[in-house]
Amino acid sequence: MSISISYSTTYAANTVAQYLSDWSAYFGDLNHREGSVKEGVNTGGFNPGPFDGTQYGVSSSVSDAAVVAEGSLHYTLFNPPTHTLWGSLDGLTLGDTLAGGATSGGYSIANQEVSFTNLGLSSLQSEGRDGQVHKIVYGLMSGDSSALASAIDTLLKGIDPSLSVNSTFDQLAAAGVAHQDSAAFAAADVGLVGIQDAPQDFALAA
Repeated sequence: MSISISYSTTYAANTVAQYLSDWSAYFGDLNHREGSVKEGVNTGGFNPGPFDGTQYGVSSSVSDAAVVAEGSLHYTLFNPPTHTLWGSLDGLTLGDTLAGGATSGGYSIANQEVSFTNLGLSSLQSEGRDGQVHKIVYGLMSGDSSALASAIDTLLKGIDPSLSVNSTFDQLAAAGVAHQDSAAFAAADVGLVGIQDAPQDFALAA
């Protein structure tokens, strides 16, 4: 299956690159680095956890921005290569207000803006922090969406060379790659909205 994108009508005229740049600036840099990790302040969490799961959710420490990554995700902690996120990355949902967690049936974004699914990206544990999955997720945590933008650009061009991250969401919809999801994105998932579960991860270092 090829990449699929859902987006709020608010961003219909934005390019993917514009949206990711704006979201990253709003999210900011968590400073989630060895020696600077403050649990509950600049950390996220796995579902079911504590260091593996089908989801990894994290929110900004300076705004309401949040992201949930989905796939088969594994975190090495102190096992070599240390502080590495690896595995498969199938989806990313970006927006604001992280809710839920491992004890609440999973993470969700209360106000979803854009969702990328069927990414089909993966990294081996042996790749360490040079792996694509680590670079994408850690990049987002650091306010840098360039690794994600590069991966999405490659996936879009694989479908149609005329498509890229410089295409607007409406242009991608016209090409059958994206679709507006205004109704679903406008309504928060009531079952998951609430107090975020306590995070359980450690330094997902660069």
